[in-house]
Amino acid sequence: MHLIIHGSLPPSNVAPDLAPHLEAFCPALTRRFARLFASETTCPPEETGCSASEYLELFAMGFPVQKGKNLSDAFGPLRAGIHAQNESVWIADLCSVNIGRDGAKLAIPESLQLDIQDADLLFDAVKPLWSDSQISALPIGLGRWRVWLPQSAQLTSITPAAASLASVADWWPQDASMQSWRKLLNEIQMVWHQHPVNVHREARGLEPINSLWLYGGASGWKPQPPASPSLYYDNLTKSFLDYDWANWIEQLPALSKYLESLPADTSITLTGERRIITLTAPQPRWWKSFLPQRTQNWITWWTHQN
Repeated sequence: MHLIIHGSLPPSNVAPDLAPHLEAFCPALTRRFARLFASETTCPPEETGCSASEYLELFAMGFPVQKGKNLSDAFGPLRAGIHAQNESVWIADLCSVNIGRDGAKLAIPESLQLDIQDADLLFDAVKPLWSDSQISALPIGLGRWRVWLPQSAQLTSITPAAASLASVADWWPQDASMQSWRKLLNEIQMVWHQHPVNVHREARGLEPINSLWLYGGASGWKPQPPASPSLYYDNLTKSFLDYDWANWIEQLPALSKYLESLPADTSITLTGERRIITLTAPQPRWWKSFLPQRTQNWITWWTHQN
């Protein structure tokens, strides 16, 4: 059995302060930390183009890395459900770009609280723009469109989840082959600027849907079933993404209780922003039974700089 706990590796600037709370309020986890072997995988979003959770998802599905492609390119065909390998598959998610003192930032996708009626109204408002463009689009899910670009299109892909952790300016499509997309996107942004959907969203304290985030670009591929099923624990995710560490701490007792229901030999994977820790039971050796049991100093890897 394998358990994946999303949002369980806080950034290094807060991890040392949170460690005592983890030990106090989630003892079932720290007890396992002490006797399981920890191995680390670094996956910086600016290099992979996806979040740590998405990175795990791709490898669990056996994504065949394509030469010259970012890992995040795989999410185009994956989220569009395209398996045929005869074309590049692009998708665009409705998003909110905010301009602040530190430049443009993409809102965390989970914070948008978009409903299907609003998504449909926003699509209908810009549908006439396709007629004068080299580009076309079609909704394929809540707040997600499949986009057909010119064959010459070149884009270094990054998913919205990863882009929300980075600077938008570093990932905005600048290549000359993306000129038609930039033109269309500017027109879409103008239509949505004072759209009733956004007027109502702002009245409810929600971020406006003011742009699209384009990503993907890989050819179709067929996900493989995992070798063994995993359990997923997501109750820490929202407070982790919001950097709400008080709420994160409040979720720890429930996690501790949940872990008490799992077998002692359950392997565990923890995800953060830039790294993944996998915890497995050490391989038994007959001669170790004659030695006193040793525990690991989990604080060392849990607070590791990232």
